[in-house]
Amino acid sequence: MENGDFESGTTAWKPGTVWDSSKAQIAAVGDDVHGGKTALKVSGRASTDAGVVQSLNGKVAKGENYTGSMWVKSTEDAVFNITICSGNGSGCGQIATAAVKSGAWSEVTGSAELSGNGDYESPYLVVETSWNSGKTGDFLVDDVMLNGSASEPIVRPEGTAKAAKQIGESNPIIDYWYGADPWAMEYDGRVYVYTTGDATSVNADGSLTYDYEYDSKGNIKDNSFSSVKTINVLSTADMVNWRNEGYIRVAGEQGVAKWASHSWAPAVTHKTIDGKEKFFLYFANGGSGIGVLTSDSPVGPWHDERGELLIKGGTQAAQGVVWLFDPAVFTDDDGTGYLYYGGGVPEGQREHPNTARVIQLGDDMISTVGDAKPIDAPAMFEDSGIAKIGDTYYYSYCTNFSHDKVIDGHTIGYGNIAYMTSKNPMGPFTYQGEIMQNPSKYFDVGGNNHHAMVRLGDSWYMVYHAQTVAKELTQGGNLDKARGYRNTHVDPITINEDGSIADIPMTKKGLDQVRKLDAYPDGGISASTIAWDSGIQDAYDKSSGVRVVDLTADNSEGQKLSNINDGEWTSLSQVDFGEQGAKSITVHAAGKAGGRIEVRLDGTDTEPVAVVDIPAGDGGVYNDYTAELSGVNGVHNVFFTFRGAQDDDSNPELFDITGYVFTANATNPDPDPDPTPGDGDQGKDDAGKDDGKDDQDGDQQPSHRLPSTGTAVLGLSGAVVALAVAGVGLTVWRKRRA
Repeated sequence: MENGDFESGTTAWKPGTVWDSSKAQIAAVGDDVHGGKTALKVSGRASTDAGVVQSLNGKVAKGENYTGSMWVKSTEDAVFNITICSGNGSGCGQIATAAVKSGAWSEVTGSAELSGNGDYESPYLVVETSWNSGKTGDFLVDDVMLNGSASEPIVRPEGTAKAAKQIGESNPIIDYWYGADPWAMEYDGRVYVYTTGDATSVNADGSLTYDYEYDSKGNIKDNSFSSVKTINVLSTADMVNWRNEGYIRVAGEQGVAKWASHSWAPAVTHKTIDGKEKFFLYFANGGSGIGVLTSDSPVGPWHDERGELLIKGGTQAAQGVVWLFDPAVFTDDDGTGYLYYGGGVPEGQREHPNTARVIQLGDDMISTVGDAKPIDAPAMFEDSGIAKIGDTYYYSYCTNFSHDKVIDGHTIGYGNIAYMTSKNPMGPFTYQGEIMQNPSKYFDVGGNNHHAMVRLGDSWYMVYHAQTVAKELTQGGNLDKARGYRNTHVDPITINEDGSIADIPMTKKGLDQVRKLDAYPDGGISASTIAWDSGIQDAYDKSSGVRVVDLTADNSEGQKLSNINDGEWTSLSQVDFGEQGAKSITVHAAGKAGGRIEVRLDGTDTEPVAVVDIPAGDGGVYNDYTAELSGVNGVHNVFFTFRGAQDDDSNPELFDITGYVFTANATNPDPDPDPTPGDGDQGKDDAGKDDGKDDQDGDQQPSHRLPSTGTAVLGLSGAVVALAVAGVGLTVWRKRRA
């Protein structure tokens, strides 16, 4: 790059865009500079991509890393970018970006791999404002620099990051991996949360890789969402212990919807059709449209009955919508379904983008009825949400980052959640206000905002995402910066007497547990049910940190706890052992290097109440390993610490676990004499995916349990297994999926 300090006037620079110099004017000025004697003034801009450009004479290459910086003084608040564009129009790659306040010199700096659709055979450096932001005011620029291949590989320290969720907190709901764009649905006493599978990709055999995106130098790069073809499912009956139900392979050759390329921002509902409960999962195929899958269970297996997009471009339902994504779905009391979607900010319409839509769904929930109706959501950006509270419909959304501060008399922030109300699910909706600020206010790490509302019992909750795990890793030296990898949180919603919604703070504390966890559910307690854990220990070391992964590549047999190394741990919150207590614990595990599980109550450093030895093995054969318990009664937090050989410096994987079985003393009464659906009673199975109905969703569950044994057994693989625990009864198991 030449003349970055403009001491040679406008030499090597031209105004406008790469393709049209008439869209701006430039002039060297000396009355207001950042450094030296001269700066450059850019005025008369006709579009956001119009600014000042310079040919790089072919001196950059796609896949290489570049660092850019400049100083800008603008006449308006705006986001400024340093961009490299192909002269032939094939694409652009952003190198640096920053928000600039009007009237003061501000630095814009950053590093990135040159990526995108461009071939960069005739590259140009472009100084511009954020695309479609509407910011076309004049600005001064000085001291522009671009260093080729300047991003050296990140130094990979050992790191000291703590778990992102501390004991006693309930946010994020899981911290051993990522999950974004949450949707929540209550069914049969459980809350099911569906998330975009951040940092997860599908391999050719259908198995998953849990890892970040990397540039050509091997550095972790910003989350582009380009590899996301999965949706994760989590569930809970108590709002603290979350069971990981596994990942749905949605898009691509290994997915259910093979025609789809992405699976972003899920939304799920259920409806009784012909006397049978059916579930419908709507997802965004990138920004190109909305697809839908069906199932007989909230956790699958899922089917692609429609075989194509439900909402797609070129139709009335897409007219005027910039981004066909971020669905929200609602089934009304009369069984009628409604789909909400859309987003984006057309040029010059940042106060009233008019890009949100609602459309009625057909009786089958995989077709539409009539035309889509616009929702005039002030400062709309993305992320539709919908809830019915009483007889009022609440439409909510994320505001954009470029609108005027006051719109129609309402002060509206940037990247916040706002809401509108109506007495009709199709609107019109009336703006009410904001209810949740951007994550940057609470966690000092920003990004977009995405949410959903859900009711359990008499309480309403807000699920949302924030980059809290990535932030913890960054603070501990395990990651250079958050880079857009997100986790799901949940906090309470307060509905005021007048029907308005009170401000909802984002917190790490989260929720109090709404009911105890039964120690003795039919089917036992899945190892994928976790309240707190030791977390991801090092972003650069895939062998560190526990993971919940699929037992099989096609996710047909449920989940296991894997990637277990010495010193890592997981836990359960408020487990109710009853007055008489438990006499033993059985762990269903497959040994690898082998080791032991130390079982503790109420803390990670208390004396173990049991030690379960797991011998070495090939990791493919599961057996049951039992240890006696004494004095374990009442309600306790339970911690499982995993230990290997003390002299093994290679830190191998120790074993995989599918679940835990606590055996009650024979005279132990039911700790929950008035069972609530979904908490492990009435045939519920906290070990897997039983929804309390027919065996249709892929778990193993006892076909008969002798009532006198007080024994629960979990997650055994194989067609038929019989097990007697401590000589007190027999539980016969059958494989539930053909």
